[in-house]
Amino acid sequence: MNNKEKFRGLCQEVLPLINGIAEAVKRNGYEAMASLTIDGDDYFAFSIHGSDWKMGKVNGGPVNMCYEFKEEIQLQDQRQEKMIYNKASENLVEITLVYVGMLEEHKRLSGVDSITWKQLFVQWADDFEAAQVGTDWNQKDYLEEIGKFARRKILEYVGLEG
Repeated sequence: MNNKEKFRGLCQEVLPLINGIAEAVKRNGYEAMASLTIDGDDYFAFSIHGSDWKMGKVNGGPVNMCYEFKEEIQLQDQRQEKMIYNKASENLVEITLVYVGMLEEHKRLSGVDSITWKQLFVQWADDFEAAQVGTDWNQKDYLEEIGKFARRKILEYVGLEG
């Protein structure tokens, strides 16, 4: 018997059992997804998504119902730092907006992967800020200056200007 027919036979045998489990889940007031994993006679695990209760049997032992306690933990060095709005983050946003505005006109830009662009934008945001130390923003327009800077850097990177 080929694999397809063997599997079809198994499906026809277990489908009524699966339907019975699905009916029991609904009859007992659960609307969530149920999961059943089995491995011979020695192991099975049954759970309802969103419930902390599980049922299982391991290594031929007794069938147990257990309650799963969960608590999120984070290692100190794995914490995500939140971005704050400051001059560098404002520069990053403006550079990104310039890039998006240039995509239609300069198709070559889309040939660079997004991770590279992200790294470049962060670096350029810092570079722009460092270059502007002491700038009198009453005499210059910030959006105009960051726009010119971003366009120049983007075009230089893809070899369209330099």
